[in-house]
Amino acid sequence: MSDESQISEREREILQLVATGATNQQIAQQLNISVNTVKVHLRNIFGKIGVVSRTEATLYAVRSGLVTVERASGTTAVADEPEEPPVVEQPAGATAGPVMPEEPAGPVVMAEPAAALPAVTPAPRPEPLIIDTPPLVVPASAAPPASGRLNPLMIGLAVVALLAVGGLLATLLLRPAAAPVAPTAAPGAIDLPPAGQRWRELAPLPEGRADFALAAASFDGASYLYAIGGEDPDGVSAAVLRYDIAADSWARYTAKPTAVADVQAAVIGGKIYVPGGRTADGAVTDRFEAYNPQSDTWAELARLPAPRSRYALAAVEGKLYLFGGWDGSDYAGQVWQYTPDSDSWATLTAMAVPRADATAVAVNGQIFLIGGENADGRLARNERYNPAEEGQGNPWTVRAPLPEPHSRLAGAGVFDQAFVFGGPAGARSYDGSRDAWQPVALPVALELEGLRAHALDNNRVAIAGGRGPDGLASGVYAYQALFIVVLPSAAQP
Repeated sequence: MSDESQISEREREILQLVATGATNQQIAQQLNISVNTVKVHLRNIFGKIGVVSRTEATLYAVRSGLVTVERASGTTAVADEPEEPPVVEQPAGATAGPVMPEEPAGPVVMAEPAAALPAVTPAPRPEPLIIDTPPLVVPASAAPPASGRLNPLMIGLAVVALLAVGGLLATLLLRPAAAPVAPTAAPGAIDLPPAGQRWRELAPLPEGRADFALAAASFDGASYLYAIGGEDPDGVSAAVLRYDIAADSWARYTAKPTAVADVQAAVIGGKIYVPGGRTADGAVTDRFEAYNPQSDTWAELARLPAPRSRYALAAVEGKLYLFGGWDGSDYAGQVWQYTPDSDSWATLTAMAVPRADATAVAVNGQIFLIGGENADGRLARNERYNPAEEGQGNPWTVRAPLPEPHSRLAGAGVFDQAFVFGGPAGARSYDGSRDAWQPVALPVALELEGLRAHALDNNRVAIAGGRGPDGLASGVYAYQALFIVVLPSAAQP
């Protein structure tokens, strides 16, 4: 049986979209499936066709006739220069935010220089790819001799080549010196937007809010952020606030059945999961509820193994991972996994150091657990949890710690970077491949705790709310974490 015959229709659709350069998120939106489902399909596809990268998968799709390659026209596409984002004025009645100061340039991740690529478009199966390119023909006289003796023809060609090089050198040496030319920028030099343009102020929350759950959902061609529960000026809240990214506006939706604070949220299969939390009477609950953004409805799920708040939460490959937290009387070190298909919880390898108020950031299928606090105070710990190694050894690895101890940070992953926001340091980014931290300038000069962060798309992070010296904050900002710059081809004049 051929590799192609083993690929299902759904996998063939995904492979065609991969060949067009679509990201996992774009594929998920087009096929109306979750990003985690796309990742599972890609793993299956890679295994069936024997490749390890998207580039190899694209070449396989071309060779198999799943896509048609059109010749490039000789021009190179260059990414549009990022626009200078407008500054949104605070609506009347919203909590006043500080003025955005000038800041030093932050880190920039650039794409590798790219040559002109052929446009790739899906093609009906199974028509083979036909490329009208004449084959390379090597004259028999140019083939290497069978014996070890030197071919007279090759010696003659070598002499001609040496004479040509000698003539070129003589021409260059005898040419008069040219007038000095003003220096120009190196070919790789890119004029990036000023540091201040990396931040954009968005529509603020309707009121100050901290320790809430923040999640993202996309459906019907639109993308949204959801702020759920937390603490507002009236106390512990059950509110559900939806931010329309395109319209830059907030609206209220069906409230959560149980008002809670000190919570986090994660999305699996288009549903937003919010475990546990602190209720209005100060108790810690084990209730577990999920929100369906498309139907604006709530459902109660299997309760947590024990009451928990102030935990860290992340979703990887269609499963939910809850780390540590506060059980109402002590700091917890347990790690729980929730499987939506069976509506059940399982206990995994515990953390080496129990803690609460850590932040969990999922990057490339692994989870980084950063900061937190316990009876010994705030922590600088940074540990990587690899779900794939659970049951096969120790899934925990100690990584480079934060430069200083922190807790109640907000975290988000963009590309292969983990970003954390809040505390005296403002913000930092962590590069797992280099195991190194780098400072990131915040748009506002104040310390915040209990704020939340979430990726807006493939290159931006939104941070919202929090608690500062002046009380609850309502500000919402978007940070351009990644600039993708496509350089002209080296062959282009």
